[in-house]
This record gives sequence, C-alpha cells and structure tokens, in this order.
Amino acid sequence: MTERMKERVFRGGENGQRDKMAVAAKLDYEFAPSSYFGKDTIFVKRIQLFDTWLWKKFVAQFRIYGVDDKKAERYHNGWRSEYWGKMMRGAALVCAYSQDDDLYEILTASVKDLLTTQDEKGRITTYSLEYEFNGLDLWGRKYVLLGLQYYLEICRDEALAEQIVEAMKKHADYIMQFIGPESEGKTPVTKATANWGGLNSSSILEPYVRLYNITGESKYLDYAEYIVSEGACRNENIFDTAYADEKAPFEYAQVKAYEMMSCFEGLMEYYRVTGIEKYRDAAIRFGYKVLETDVTVIGCCGCTHELFDNSAKMQTKPADYSQAMGIMQETCVTVTWMKTCHQLLRLTGDRAFADAIEQSFVNAYLGAFNTHQVVPPEINHERMDGEEKNWVPSFTLMPFDSYSPLTADIRGRKIGGQKFFDDHTFYGCCACIGSAGMGIMGRISVMENEKGLCFQYYIGGKVHVTTTKGAEAVLRVDTNYPYSTDVKVTVEKWDPSIGALSFRIPEWSERTVAKICGEELSVQGHYMTVKREFSEGDVIEVHFDDRMRRILPPYADGPDAEKYAAYAIGPVLLAKDARLGDYLHDSVSPAFDADGYVPYEKNEGLFMEIPDARMFINLKRADGEVVRLIDYSSAGKTYTKESECAAWLER
Repeated sequence: MTERMKERVFRGGENGQRDKMAVAAKLDYEFAPSSYFGKDTIFVKRIQLFDTWLWKKFVAQFRIYGVDDKKAERYHNGWRSEYWGKMMRGAALVCAYSQDDDLYEILTASVKDLLTTQDEKGRITTYSLEYEFNGLDLWGRKYVLLGLQYYLEICRDEALAEQIVEAMKKHADYIMQFIGPESEGKTPVTKATANWGGLNSSSILEPYVRLYNITGESKYLDYAEYIVSEGACRNENIFDTAYADEKAPFEYAQVKAYEMMSCFEGLMEYYRVTGIEKYRDAAIRFGYKVLETDVTVIGCCGCTHELFDNSAKMQTKPADYSQAMGIMQETCVTVTWMKTCHQLLRLTGDRAFADAIEQSFVNAYLGAFNTHQVVPPEINHERMDGEEKNWVPSFTLMPFDSYSPLTADIRGRKIGGQKFFDDHTFYGCCACIGSAGMGIMGRISVMENEKGLCFQYYIGGKVHVTTTKGAEAVLRVDTNYPYSTDVKVTVEKWDPSIGALSFRIPEWSERTVAKICGEELSVQGHYMTVKREFSEGDVIEVHFDDRMRRILPPYADGPDAEKYAAYAIGPVLLAKDARLGDYLHDSVSPAFDADGYVPYEKNEGLFMEIPDARMFINLKRADGEVVRLIDYSSAGKTYTKESECAAWLER
C-alpha cells in the first residue's frame, strides 16, 4: 500500500482538513522512568498484547466452521468474531506511539495468520454459510476490517499491505452481495441482526468509509451512503434524530450505548469524505447530548449495564441487581466514548471533548485495569451458571475488568462479553477493547491546530512529533500528571514553520499559573497559546489547580442526589476503599476553605498498605478528623469485600 493510501485511511480521505484538530503524522514516546502512562503501556503489552497464544486463539476461531452459530447454548449467535479485530485495533495504536519492534512482529505474524482463514468466497467469519448474516456476524466482520485497517497504519511491508487490501476488498464485496436494499432482493443492514434494532450491524459503516479512503473505489463510498440512508436502526433513523436535537440518546428507540456511538463514529468518517454538513452537525449534537445527560463522575455512560439511561441523573442510584445483574459502567462503553470524543475533538476543536477523554481515561478506564490479576475462584463461580460452572479456572489473567461501581460495591461482578473456546478457556469483549484506550491517549496527547502544536494530555518523558506537513519537534515533558498538576515542557528541537505551541487548560483548573523561561504568561481561555521563536532549552512551566473540589450530582432531582458527593484533585476522582479502614457508609462532612475548596494532605505512608495505588489523600473533616481516600482507578482491586469501594461518598 502506498504512503498516500495510508494517509487517506489515517486522516479521513482527502478531506482531513475539515477537522479543526488534526492527529500528528507521527508521535514517538520515550517515557520517563516514573511515567504512569509508560508503566501502563508496559502493563498492557506484557499482560495482553505480547501474548502470542492469545492471538493464535483468536485467529483459530475463524477456522472452526460455524463456531458462533452452533446450537449449544454457549455458542449460539456469539461474538468470538469480534475479538481479533477489536484487540488488533488497540494493539496497532499502542504500537504506533511506542514504536515497539517486538510488538510489531507479533502483530504482523497474527495478521498473516488471519489472512490464511479467508475462504474461497472471500469470507473471514466465525459463522457458517447456513447461519451467516445473523446474530453478531456483521459486527464481527466489521472488526475484521477495522483490525486490518488499523494494522495498515503501521505496516512496513508493501507486499503484505497490498495483500491485506485485496483480502479486505473480497471480504467487503461478499457482504455487499447479500446485505443491501430490499428492492434488490437483499437483506437490509438494519435487519441483518435481531439485536438492538440493527445498530450493531449498521456500525460497519466506519470500515466501509475507511476502505474507500484506502482504495479510492467509489463502490465502497456508495455502500456507505446506503448504510447512512438506512439511519442505523430499523426502529428510528438515529442520524435524523440526532440532527433534530430534540431527544437525548437515552430517549431513542434503541439505547445500546457502545453500538450507537460506533455508528456515529462511522458517520463522522462519512462526513469527512463527503462534506455533508448535516451529518457533521448530527454527530456533534449527539456528542453534546451525551455529555449533558449520560456521562457519570468517572467518565463512562450507562448505569443500567450497557445502556444509555440518563446516567448523569441516575448515577447515585445503587445498582438494582435483580434487573441489572449488579453491573454498570461497561469498559467497552468507556473506550468507545473516548474514541467518539476523539472524533468530536478533531471535528470541533472543543476542549470539552478533550476534558471528557481525560476524565474517562484517568478514572473509568484506568479503574478497569486488572492490576491485581488474580480473581478469586468464588467470584468466578458466582459469575457462572449451568454447565459452564465447572469449566471456570481458578484465576484469569485478563488485563481489564468489565464494569465499574459508583456507590459502595465490589469490582469484578461479571466478565463482560464472555465467550468460551473449545478448550474451555474464555475471554471477554471489554478485555479485547481495552488497549484502544491507551492508543487513543497516545494519539491525542499532542495534536495540531491552525496555530501549531497543541498539548491535550501531559505524558512524562520525551515526545518526538512529526507534523502533517513534515516538520519535526522534540519536547521533553517533566511531570507526574495527573497525580501531580505541575507540568514542565522543555523544547529540545523545533521547526519554526510549526508556529505556536498551545496547552489545554482543563475546565477544572480555575487557577492556572504559567511561565516561559521564568517570565509569567497570561492564561486565558480553553487553550493557552505560546507564540515565539522557540530556541533549544526554552522551558514552559504550567501549574494547574491542585485544590480539592467537592462535586455534587449534576441533577438535584436524581435518585438519592442529596445523599452523595464526590471529591477530586485535578482530573483524579477520589474514592473510599475498605482496605483503608473507614466504613464506606460513614458520611463525609468536609471542612471548606474561604474559596469553597476542601483542605487535604497527601499521605505517602499508605503506599505500604496498597503498593500499586497511585494516590492517597487525607481529606480533612469539619470536626478535625481525616477521611483516607484513594484514587478511584486504584480502588477495589482485590475484587472482594476486602476492597469494597465507592466513588460517590455519603454526606
């Protein structure tokens, strides 16, 4: 595949200029030894992406004829077909910013392995001919395309790239023979599944637009136009509904959050190619509505397992285990919300979407890291019923948990999207999507806007940037952000043609101080822009607000809203954890300073008790006593009552 083809799929066709924020052509990181982001990247690679057995296991599913439509209960209408592509997408993103040659070789071997599973008709699927285009078949075929497309962004082998493109075309062409307008004797895309009004099948829009970008063949754009015309749902045209801007997503005819957002990701790619403003506006209005009605204090959506449900209002209501199975705030939703906000940030340049990505990453996403790794057997057995119960091993090394509690509860209630393999091992959907969260943060940390380069997130270490016009910069970032709110950026290399250097000022930082080479800068607006003739050794220091905020539920009429409050320092949400000794249901009555902030002290001594935690805080109560808090992302990591945790604290 030519470099020009790579640019087309990476940037959104020939019209990436429709974005107000652009992804840099290349970002390479040299992480500081103390960098949390670097350590998290190593964790994801070591526990998941370097697992060659797992890659082979996922590819093997495409060789088991009809593995996802076998009539045994544990197989029927399954989604093993999503695992490979979902994990390959995240792995390719991680490989792109980490420049890990070993990881690249593993991914290349897996791609070559997958290509051997394509049958003579062009199909790469886990469904048999008899049952194809039912259940989650199109959903899985979508992920085959996406996994291959994201790998293309890092592919170094021209011959392999061309082979991949040909395989994708055969795969996509076969689908187009059978899925399409009823007037042509085909099955409409919204009727190719019984699930969620066809949202899952319609989300194949995104890879078809990207395939057009790669090949330039109009039939793929025409097919994308057909999918858009169907409105992504047989019960309601969600694109028209979003454009009308009269309903929130939780009021749509179908409310499956992950699948719906995936459809809007495809719509944004379609806009970039076509320039049809209606679809840009529809996607942006959808994004703002989600921000308003369905994002919780940890940055996820869905308090009724994986559904939009007005979560901003409902988030203080304890989970109803009889209806929701004790699960909420799904990791698949977290990562897909981050990906959707990434698309919206590119389109709008609005800080609100960068803030939302950060909120999700620091709290919900990192909270899903299974750093404890060993899940007690009694929890595994509680998750199972029927014949599966005897097959569950006593532990799992899946790197990501699937659901996150908000009020007092334990983590690890259920493995989301769990499916078994023939050897009685299993995996889950949330584990597969997890690495994409790291990939998105690596991709957006330094972006381009009309003024030059722009910091969206602050990662300790050295970042090498190549802009879309080929200019290069090297910036050293000294920080423990977000667990410290002090950031120092040293310019080591700078091409004057780049222009200015901007810094996102998060909404939570009401008091920000900045200096360049010791001289104070004016900090105004959502982004602070520094424009000057940068020289090697120039230092920009930014000190964000490090005061503790009390956060009240955004809707006073939400269930139990008057009962709870949350506490945060910077983007880091704090939580109670039973390991710290305080009873989770004891009320917190903090002291307040003259500006309405909560006095606190950092408690480094508690790292001896929970060594893998990131932050410990003593919150000062009005009576002079302290409440010991931990960062939410580190709370609950024994997955038992021992570490029962809560983000919303009783007041």
